[in-house]
Amino acid sequence: MAPPETQLSPAQERRSRLVALVAAQGFCTVAELADALGVSEMTVRRDARQLMGEGRMRSVHGGVTMLPAAAIGGTDFHTRAARNGDAKKAIARKVLELLPESGAVAFDAGTTTHEVAQLLRPELNLQVVTASVPVINTLLGRDGFDVISLGGTLHQKSQSFAGPMTVAAIGELRLRTLLLAASGLTGEGVYCGNHFDAVSKRALVEVADEVILLADSDKFETSAMVRACSLSDVDVFVTDDRLPVRHRDALRQHGVEVITVPVEEKHAIA
Repeated sequence: MAPPETQLSPAQERRSRLVALVAAQGFCTVAELADALGVSEMTVRRDARQLMGEGRMRSVHGGVTMLPAAAIGGTDFHTRAARNGDAKKAIARKVLELLPESGAVAFDAGTTTHEVAQLLRPELNLQVVTASVPVINTLLGRDGFDVISLGGTLHQKSQSFAGPMTVAAIGELRLRTLLLAASGLTGEGVYCGNHFDAVSKRALVEVADEVILLADSDKFETSAMVRACSLSDVDVFVTDDRLPVRHRDALRQHGVEVITVPVEEKHAIA
């Protein structure tokens, strides 16, 4: 006779779901977990403490993760800016054509979104919302733009503000368009290299009427650690024409409009 199956208690089942959520995204805030599990933040903190005691996850500022400490620091802005520069410039020129003539447009913290900021024309009459220091510096002293800076904790490597203050400021806004950046892409969604940027991206997606993702095709070959959102949260994806067909098909299956732009190849002179 087979032994009876062991039934999980409600608390054990809840903690199993908590672990699955954190594993899927790489990092979750306490508020996100409380909302997803339908319990109080106090309950989430109590469950998290037990799971940390068992060595199944660890606490970082603002939430919990299962990633090692070395995996969530992010990469240097200048290092990222030097990669695939021609593709980023081509993508930025195309995105400029997609911007509304007026309204609030959020520029996510990223090197390709910074390229767009450098091309902005004053006649667009935009309210630029951003936590990116390079975007703010680019528009400093230029007429025609209302720049709304999202405050918070300054992270030197990413050159952006993030944290609870940033998320709170985003929650007070409604955006016409979000220009979303990514460190990596898979069929599971949009990823970034650190937990604090992921939380800001999720908050921006929640308050945007339209999400335009900007990323060169190499992002599908790049590993990133923390899930920011799903592909179904994206309305338009602008990338270079080296994107493989299999990735285009996966994006379209999620209802994403894919726009590709040619990238001029630079040939060395003999």
